[in-house]
Amino acid sequence: MSDVISTRLKKEEIDELNEISAKEHLDRSALMRKFLLQQIKEYSLRKVSEKYRKGIISLAEAATLVKVTIYDMMEYCKREQIRPIEPDSSELAKDRTNAEDIFRKLKEEK
Repeated sequence: MSDVISTRLKKEEIDELNEISAKEHLDRSALMRKFLLQQIKEYSLRKVSEKYRKGIISLAEAATLVKVTIYDMMEYCKREQIRPIEPDSSELAKDRTNAEDIFRKLKEEK
């Protein structure tokens, strides 16, 4: 099911849309839909990549939330120069200790 959404645009904006529509061989409503969907995707990528940058979610989780491949998410982060926060040395030491404990328990079980 689809709904109709209307918006007001200035004459210059409509003229510009008409020009693009002719160049793209799309009717104006199809062009508007294309532009709107691109912006929705861009908005989603921006919001989710911010969570990735803060270390709240992984890159794979970010891709899943935006419904893109992990490669698309990687490309977006590369293009926008988004990198996760580096963990500090105490976090790395705690992770290492936890991993060593897990491996020791697994060895003992054998």
